[in-house]
Amino acid sequence: MFCPKCGTNLSENDHFCPTCGEPAGVKPTAPDESDRTAMFSPEDAEKTHLLAALCYFNFIFIIIALLLEPDSKFLRYHINQSIVLTVFAFLCGIVAIVPFIGWVASAVGAIMTVVFTVMGIVRAVKCQARDLPIIGKYTIVSYD
Repeated sequence: MFCPKCGTNLSENDHFCPTCGEPAGVKPTAPDESDRTAMFSPEDAEKTHLLAALCYFNFIFIIIALLLEPDSKFLRYHINQSIVLTVFAFLCGIVAIVPFIGWVASAVGAIMTVVFTVMGIVRAVKCQARDLPIIGKYTIVSYD
């Protein structure tokens, strides 16, 4: 057994690393692949974060944002997240056609849409670019 922090060889009786003091049973965590903040310049994020947050409210703000800042990669990332969220909400509305099961699924989808919208707004205001859960990995608008 080795220390996850410094690599020191540990015995089975060691609860802490004698070299660095790290707990012996701690496993290193995998990096968060949904966090794409490092892909964008902090200056770009700071300049467009409020406009990015507005994109989650209405499709008109997406058009205005694209007209005002067409080259902002951070803004395009949040525009993509907003459009994917809009498609998700639309599909949840279509599912409501099916009686009972569709109604329940649509209601759950509507709650998820509200929660994801708040998450997107908060992340945009904080200059973060983290994918929305479940639906955020899809790309409609390129931001590379």
